[in-house]
Amino acid sequence: MSLKNCLLAVLCASALNIIVVTNATAVELKKEPTLQAVADKLIAEKHYTQSELEAVFKKATFQQSVLDAMTSPAEYKFTWGKYRKLFLKEDRIQQGVEFWNEYQGDLDRAEKKYGVPASVIVAIVGVESKYGRYKGKHKVLDSLVTLTVGFPRRSKFFASELKEFLILTKENNLAFDQILGSYAGAVGFPQFISSSYRNYAIDFSGDGKTDLIDQPVDAIGSIANYFIKNGWKPGEPVTSPAHRTVEASVSELANRKRKTQYTAADLRDKGAPIAESVSGDVKLNVLMLDASEIVSEPKNSNIYIVRAGDTACQIAEKLDVSCKTLFSINKLNKKGSIFRGQRLKLPANAKASKKTAPKKTTSPGSKWEVARAESVSADIAQETDTVKERFFFTHRNFYAITQYNHSVLYAMAVHDLSEAIDVAKSKSDKASQSDSSE
Repeated sequence: MSLKNCLLAVLCASALNIIVVTNATAVELKKEPTLQAVADKLIAEKHYTQSELEAVFKKATFQQSVLDAMTSPAEYKFTWGKYRKLFLKEDRIQQGVEFWNEYQGDLDRAEKKYGVPASVIVAIVGVESKYGRYKGKHKVLDSLVTLTVGFPRRSKFFASELKEFLILTKENNLAFDQILGSYAGAVGFPQFISSSYRNYAIDFSGDGKTDLIDQPVDAIGSIANYFIKNGWKPGEPVTSPAHRTVEASVSELANRKRKTQYTAADLRDKGAPIAESVSGDVKLNVLMLDASEIVSEPKNSNIYIVRAGDTACQIAEKLDVSCKTLFSINKLNKKGSIFRGQRLKLPANAKASKKTAPKKTTSPGSKWEVARAESVSADIAQETDTVKERFFFTHRNFYAITQYNHSVLYAMAVHDLSEAIDVAKSKSDKASQSDSSE
């Protein structure tokens, strides 16, 4: 059955242009030009023959569940407060300590060789697969085939990953139709995509093969290798401590760009409370996180990402466009049903809402003060506590983490989890030493 016959509809989901397919439809290679283009490259590079690839793709199916997952990743669907709580749970912290204890020697070896702290490596494994407990439920072949054909906005990327996956499985004698991973095709303890697996994975265990799916020691070394080759600077911090308030001249510089843009000296001149231990020529960025807001990517100026408590007509009013126009270009139903994290396409005449100046607070408290935000709707308030805004001066290592996942929420969650695990590990070690000395 060809894709043409199995398509149910073409849906413009926000601005993503998702092609909707049936939940599990078989693939016929010769009738799918985008897949045949991948096959042609594999054949030209002498990795496969046409007949081999036809046999491979016969075992693939299009999966609607994969496309559904691509429309609402957690980094855009959740507020920062809820996103952070996904990973800063006590069980994940304690399991991180257990993982660290079990692989102490390997983590020490990776930290010494690559300069990536053990706590950061452990946090990555914790965020990505909960220390190997959850590596994904989708067949990677199905995911990559589905996204190559059915996700036009990033079809080129997923076609490349499909090619890398098929080379990876053949080079390593892996069962291409049995490997499970995330809906985006990431696998194993560190959830590497196929190109990262081929470029950065190493045999850190020394057993003669590189295995990120079942060998956590290889994952430990591979994560460290990935970071050092993607901008990690050994010995440098990830970010400053959180600041409750900063001068207006500093707060107005806050942005979501994935790079350091200002020198510490320039920021100090504007009144930024940067530690004296940070050299004046060190490049930093200014980041503000507010748990009641969903983070938007700066490149999507014609996209509005739905926030907690939004309704379609309120959004239209705020952006000075007609409710009817917003409904029409986003193909909303008559009720204007939307969900948090949904990406709404905006007409060209939409006016960006003005940012309100952050309120200053001098009350004492912890790094993350938990409070109920009056602006958050009742259902969100019941669902999660929110954290008042905080300002950070982020270093290059923060943006090295965003190479792993482009979201600044992800990078901060990894950082916070690494700190929490480090503290818990220190307490556990001290308790053990105390017990042994008695």
